[in-house]
Amino acid sequence: MFPNDRRVLLAISLLVLSTLSVLAEPLSVALDRAANLTKRGEDLGIQQKVDDAIAAFQEASALYQKLADQKPADIAYRRDLAVCCEKFGDMLIGNNRIDRAVANYQKSLEIRQTLADQDPGNQDRVHDLTMSLARMGRISVLQHQLSAGLQFYQKACSLGDRLVRRNPKNSSWITELAINENWVGEILLLLNSYDDALIIDTVKTLPDAANSDLSWLAQLSVNLDDAASLIVTKGKPDQALRIFQVARGLRQQMVQRDGANQDIKCDLALGLGNISSLLVSRGEPMEALTVCQEGVDLLNALDATADNGSKAQLALGRILETYGSAAEYLHRYDEALQHFDQSAAIFEKANAKLSSDTGVKQALCRVLTRFGSLLISRRRYPDALNAYQRARTVLTAAYQANPSDSTWGVELTVDLEAIGYVLSAQQMAGEALNSYKEARGILEKLRRLHPESHELDETFAGTELALGKLLREQGESKDARVAFEQCSQILYRLSETGHLDEQGVSWLQEADMQLRQPF
Repeated sequence: MFPNDRRVLLAISLLVLSTLSVLAEPLSVALDRAANLTKRGEDLGIQQKVDDAIAAFQEASALYQKLADQKPADIAYRRDLAVCCEKFGDMLIGNNRIDRAVANYQKSLEIRQTLADQDPGNQDRVHDLTMSLARMGRISVLQHQLSAGLQFYQKACSLGDRLVRRNPKNSSWITELAINENWVGEILLLLNSYDDALIIDTVKTLPDAANSDLSWLAQLSVNLDDAASLIVTKGKPDQALRIFQVARGLRQQMVQRDGANQDIKCDLALGLGNISSLLVSRGEPMEALTVCQEGVDLLNALDATADNGSKAQLALGRILETYGSAAEYLHRYDEALQHFDQSAAIFEKANAKLSSDTGVKQALCRVLTRFGSLLISRRRYPDALNAYQRARTVLTAAYQANPSDSTWGVELTVDLEAIGYVLSAQQMAGEALNSYKEARGILEKLRRLHPESHELDETFAGTELALGKLLREQGESKDARVAFEQCSQILYRLSETGHLDEQGVSWLQEADMQLRQPF
């Protein structure tokens, strides 16, 4: 006999002996051993000893299967087997063994489906089935099988709704139903079924907040905000506003239940900021002002002006920016300037604390740009120059930290051109030219780094156009002509390849008009 044959025979012998041992030992002992193996498998999985965990779960599953075969009328053994398979799948998911987890979840689902079919009035069996359906839904989403995941979660929601109707005081079942309904909404959003997702999120996932756990209500509110934000991008502001308002209602109830929880209050203020921004975009600035003031009052009570880079501080900066937008929309310019100035000051403090936070830098520069633009419209050029110079400091540092990042580079060139415009308006032609030339130099570097970028080409052409006009005003006709020609050539080439937008078309026409005039 060859060595391999001996190993095969030994394995078969051990398996037979193990089977005979199970059949011979008391059922309670075998059951305890299976339970201990299951627990061992879970612990090994947490320690990322996956192969050992798999071996433990496989032995436990075999024991449970043999017990169930011995006592087919005993439901408990089959339920234990289903639980073991489910935990086996959880361990595999936790260790990124998704494909193998499917088989275990599927086996658990089949057992629970059979048990529920045998006694459809048994709420415990139906609940077990909903748990298996939800797990199949989750693993389908992980495998990017969204349609299959949607079907599993919808079945879980249907059964969960039936359970909650029979037992409306079971908070655990209510929570599970809300989570599964939320997943249905998330998948529908991913599948671009926005109207259906809206119905799920605003109607089906809202049990009485007074009887619900605050932690999942907080998560549900965040999910509602995410859904509304996505729907805004799809051009459905009315639906988005309704979802934002539902989230606000939830948070207001949460504040009433836990008035000392500052995180909940801060989240409520952030939600108010979302609502006010949407109201401004819908042309309802008066309504937005009321919501903004509510958010400001709430955040001031949380000491949001403290120089600590907190979520409350950032929320106050955003709401004050929206406050300024609403006031500007109503032509209340002094009020708008005040709010923009306050917002910028808050973001500057936050940026000092959160120096590596890109989002804070972007928010600060955005507010300073809006502040500067409004100051220009009010002909307050020195103040506008100060605002743009503050933005320039932030943008220059960000660009120098990563010169290949076209985002920071382009934002810096826009700011430099704004500085050039203000300097020109103040009759400081030499300084204005230098600012435009600095912008051109940055764009030239970015174009060399990203030669395929049509956006950079068009932006560079726009800078050349502005620089050409300024050069012409200063009597530097030769350099002006070169700038206009370069602008025209770049934009014409973009138009021939279909990469020129409306702004570019306007610039091309203006450049050609400048070239037709005598130099």
